[in-house]
Amino acid sequence: MTTHAWGTQPEMFGPRHEHRLAMILAEVAKLPPNARLLDGAVGLGQLAGRMQQLGYRVIGIDYAFPAVVGDMTRMPFRDRAFDGVTTGETLEHLDDDASAAREIGRVLAAGGSCIATVPALRSLWSASDDYYEHRRRYSRRQLSSMFESAGFAIAKASFWGFPIVLAYDTFFLLPMNKRRARKSVNEDAALRSVARVGKSRAVVNVARAIFSIDRLFGFIPFGPGLLMVARKRGA
Repeated sequence: MTTHAWGTQPEMFGPRHEHRLAMILAEVAKLPPNARLLDGAVGLGQLAGRMQQLGYRVIGIDYAFPAVVGDMTRMPFRDRAFDGVTTGETLEHLDDDASAAREIGRVLAAGGSCIATVPALRSLWSASDDYYEHRRRYSRRQLSSMFESAGFAIAKASFWGFPIVLAYDTFFLLPMNKRRARKSVNEDAALRSVARVGKSRAVVNVARAIFSIDRLFGFIPFGPGLLMVARKRGA
């Protein structure tokens, strides 16, 4: 059963979302100019739009939002069609994530990059994961092995979000998600207020500045998220 209407969550616009997009975009900016990129799943299109603004040629795929309609495990693209693939907070929703990894490898040219973010560590599973309809959270070894088996070399697989984002998830998002599991945003004045605040650029920018403190703890192999950059092997 769907627990929320797609795109209604404040985190689709709020500081955590923006913080994660900035990490992905920093990796995208290392790709060759004018590279052809696939964003799967494109969702509300924020990442795809910003990659276009950077000068990249971008196509999005999604099964639930206007884009090229398709399944990440059976994508309607020819082999080696793209120079890069981004996939943010998508693999954890798929029943067959290994098939998606193989499909990403199929549509990437040799040497092309996959930039992915996923929720990390089964030990951090909470009611938020149930609310988001996650199938899993990943260990670094689990995510890396899946892409290595799909023909990739792992350039980076880094935890992010400890301790500040983890505290945000625990003390703000988790209680909010428990509340939203019982009521829709439209039925709850407090949730509507949170949604409005989540769209405030000033609030988002302040929170993102606070989240940046987590970089000081990047050497610790722990956090609520994983950022992976993997390159397709081959000549």
